[in-house]
Amino acid sequence: MNSRRLCPRFLCLCLAALCLFLLSACLTPVATTLHTLQPVRQQALARDFADFSGLILLMPVRLAPQLQGRALVSRLPDGTTHASTTHFWAGPLDEQIGQQLVSDLRDLLATDNIGLYPGPRFGRVAYQLEIEVNEFSSDGQAFTIVAVYTISDTATKTIITRKTFRQTRTIDQPDASGPVAGASQAIADLSKEAAAALLAAHRSQPAAR
Repeated sequence: MNSRRLCPRFLCLCLAALCLFLLSACLTPVATTLHTLQPVRQQALARDFADFSGLILLMPVRLAPQLQGRALVSRLPDGTTHASTTHFWAGPLDEQIGQQLVSDLRDLLATDNIGLYPGPRFGRVAYQLEIEVNEFSSDGQAFTIVAVYTISDTATKTIITRKTFRQTRTIDQPDASGPVAGASQAIADLSKEAAAALLAAHRSQPAAR
């Protein structure tokens, strides 16, 4: 009699223990890694802006919808994208890109008069730079960036240059450090092209500028 009564109770206890074990396994935190874009030092292209009193203002970087999260994005063979569940940017990607662009442009143009929006309160903005990043991902073999940059003259309120920057660069490391290094170099190269475009725009302006 007693053994028959204990059997269902024993089974219930075993089932409860199994459920607790499975629940604890589900709640075990997954190890995550945070990444930041790494600075790539570059020599100045020219010193046209060395004595320039105006400000070059970088507007907030705009990201495509699939890039707006913190996760590193990979590109799958079918063309779709996948957001990592273990590798994340240490801060918002648009802010990291913006900060790196400003740092790069200061080196490339040999001037400190480059600011991130909203910039100095009383700064006289001469040129406005806008960046739209449409692709910023790796397929495990290479890192690809597609970005549109626009340079505008704030005095005349006109667009001087609007171009698409495309680059696919082979990555060496198979782990996440490869895409992060590729991303850092991609921003450095985008900065260099934007700096060259800013120089060309400035040189085309009247000497009074």
